Amino acid sequence: MCLFLMFHYIFISQIQNAPVGSPQKQEAQKNLLEEINHRKQIDQNIIEILRLSLKQTDVLDLLTSTRTTGQPVVADWDCYKALVKSFKNQCGAKMEYDMKYAGALANICNMGVDMKQSVAAIEEACAH
Repeated sequence: MCLFLMFHYIFISQIQNAPVGSPQKQEAQKNLLEEINHRKQIDQNIIEILRLSLKQTDVLDLLTSTRTTGQPVVADWDCYKALVKSFKNQCGAKMEYDMKYAGALANICNMGVDMKQSVAAIEEACAH
């Protein structure tokens, strides 16, 4: 919710406060569209990363699933750090919104998927 409010404040208020037809309003609208498109692409990338890493098509549950109480959030921190770094570098993460999928990356590591295979999946999914 906090990111939504920040998103709303940054973009929507700029559009609403700019004079109609002004270059400021046009620039704010352009920035909003670019950000929406970026977020949509990141959403598509993470689903493709899960599919490629796990070699399965039904991966949507892994976007939000968590480990049971008493288990560490991430079992393999080296794997997790490598995937987060690769995700940021390859997918062009621009702001914290993109890291809302950190749990999905942790799930890949927690499932014991080979780290090199997952990094390759990130590179492939974000190559466009």
